Amino acid sequence: MTTGAGLSLLTGTIGAVALALNHLTAGSSPANVSLGRADVVGSLMAVGLMLVGLNWTRVDPTSQEPLVLRGEQGLKLAEPLPESIREELGWGSQMVLLNTAAVAIHCIWNQRPLLCRGLLTGNSYEEGPLARRVLSRQQRLHLVNLKLFPGRQEFTYLPEDTPAVLLEPLGSQGLVVVAGASPRCFNAGDLGWVEGWAQRLGLRLEEAVLEGKLIGSMGEHNSGKPL
Repeated sequence: MTTGAGLSLLTGTIGAVALALNHLTAGSSPANVSLGRADVVGSLMAVGLMLVGLNWTRVDPTSQEPLVLRGEQGLKLAEPLPESIREELGWGSQMVLLNTAAVAIHCIWNQRPLLCRGLLTGNSYEEGPLARRVLSRQQRLHLVNLKLFPGRQEFTYLPEDTPAVLLEPLGSQGLVVVAGASPRCFNAGDLGWVEGWAQRLGLRLEEAVLEGKLIGSMGEHNSGKPL
């Protein structure tokens, strides 16, 4: 709550209490026209100020304290990959980790991981019903609080107790899975970052498929910070 909203709400509350006290102290004397008018005007003022204060209050979903998730910072990259794809994966994942609420990113193509970056658990990716839903409908799936979804068991490759997950289509054959460290941590800007990168990366991957370039096994590089 901002300072202005707090002052408005406080002023309205004081006005409402003062009106109530004034009405109680007036006793049961015959109706006074002036007192009645003052009650109406004062009530409207008090309620109006309180409503302004409440409407002025800005709820910020990203203000929640992030959870401490277990995992090791690192990077796993499929090999071999065309240099253009490697650059796109490295640049895009770094920008998403630096500019959004993401703590881990997994890029999946044709049910095989191309990139795993951020907090890693060592568990292998397994396609579940939620991932298949994103692929079939080609629509983003934003799970703002994973505890509320019964299908959360398919995300064993993400850090344990991950509260928020974003699944973004990656062309026609893949998806980007992004983990967040607090419920509702991904705002509109975060969603835009991930969507834009997924569209760009998807085009690069489809071009590579047309050129007949294949994806091999995963290489690994671990460090103490995002790469």
